[in-house]
Amino acid sequence: MASRRAFLAGASAAILSGAAPRSAWGTTQADVAIIGAGLAGLAAARLCEAAGLKVVVLEGEPRVGGRLYTLDDMPGRPEAGGIQVGAGYARLKAHAKELGVDLVETTGPNTGRTPGNLYWIEGERAVAETWPSSSANRLDPVERSSEPAALLRRYASAFPVLRELEDWLTAAAEPDISVAQALIAAGASEEARRLIGCNFNGNSLSGMSQLNLARSLSIFRGQSGPISTIAGGAQRLPEAMANSLRGSLRTLARILTIEAEPDRVVLGLTDGSQIAARAVICTVPFSVLRSLGLRAPLAQPMARMIAALPYTRASFAFISTSEAFWLSDGLPATLWSDDPLLGRIFVLSDGLNGEPPMLKLWTTGPGADWLDRLDQNTAQSEIIARLATARPSSSGKITGVHLFSWQQMAGARGIYHHIGTGMARDLAVATREQRARLHFAGEHLAIESSGMEGAIESGERAAQKVLELQG
Repeated sequence: MASRRAFLAGASAAILSGAAPRSAWGTTQADVAIIGAGLAGLAAARLCEAAGLKVVVLEGEPRVGGRLYTLDDMPGRPEAGGIQVGAGYARLKAHAKELGVDLVETTGPNTGRTPGNLYWIEGERAVAETWPSSSANRLDPVERSSEPAALLRRYASAFPVLRELEDWLTAAAEPDISVAQALIAAGASEEARRLIGCNFNGNSLSGMSQLNLARSLSIFRGQSGPISTIAGGAQRLPEAMANSLRGSLRTLARILTIEAEPDRVVLGLTDGSQIAARAVICTVPFSVLRSLGLRAPLAQPMARMIAALPYTRASFAFISTSEAFWLSDGLPATLWSDDPLLGRIFVLSDGLNGEPPMLKLWTTGPGADWLDRLDQNTAQSEIIARLATARPSSSGKITGVHLFSWQQMAGARGIYHHIGTGMARDLAVATREQRARLHFAGEHLAIESSGMEGAIESGERAAQKVLELQG
């Protein structure tokens, strides 16, 4: 940390002593304007302020946190966004410790639950022991013993092994094929590919590069250890980060245009006002940025990523129940289904610690699209009816269904990015692009990490670029 402080002190002195033309100072309201008050934007803001820069943070939503979103208005305060703090999340843990935000090590599922998955496939119920002989099991003979939820792990050896995490940055074009192509090459049957696609953490097997999974596996291998959560809800960390800032943080400040000029960047807001800064760090997802009026010289790889980088479409249903029926029906607590409207259903609370019993339905890709097309009443009726068929013990026990869709959030348009098929090289170049005035950050531009830690990594890297290159 001492070396970083020394670097920041030196860089700050260089900037404040006149690295930018003094003629531009009178035409700007801030040294740095940061678009987005998620983890990336807040980490960048804190680093820039520590270097002595005047910072303004502009957030389009009425709250800070970005894709950390604790639903405080719901019983039990469930999480709609990021939850888990990995063992290797050094940056996040450093911010939390400095700000007095506690982390709570997770203790795993309640011991009263039946472990494993309850499968609802082709209208048939199965558990791990009965799946190999189930009439719904249409896998090839060599695959029949593999549970649906384990099929992707079965073929994990088909994906490239990155000796070093950063190897994805220099990967050749040949391995940048789709997950679907990689599974076919590994011998996965058509039915195996169908089941993997049912609850895939992406939009489709054909749309995600196998390098995305290789990168994820490399990150997970390097971060073994206990998992934590943020005490009081994940959103408590960005709130604490925002409260630590000395400069201006404006919510409901929606950006309409971004125009880079030789000595400043001018932001046009939807209310007709403008803000000019000597540098801008834009942390909004590319799925949002592509709809804004961006006028700036960009390298072609960056331009292509802004236009096309895919984000996983994910929709949830938080299901309130009158009792924890999954504790008494003798079936595994987690439901895994090929019904796209049910997707996966996890237990959030057993109702044993003063919080109401609650489930979380998670569906992605086409299932999320379908759920988003339904109105609240229809969605609730469909979910209750389908769940009662898949798990009869739920009948009459559902008291409410609360829908949440990340792709319907104007500031997100998806839950997180993934490397699209054939896009690894462009994304690698984009993560390392350096500009004098306009900089980009967010979990989509992380190199070493993913998720919450990746967002902070990219925000801090963008802030360091501002300190190094501004002028």
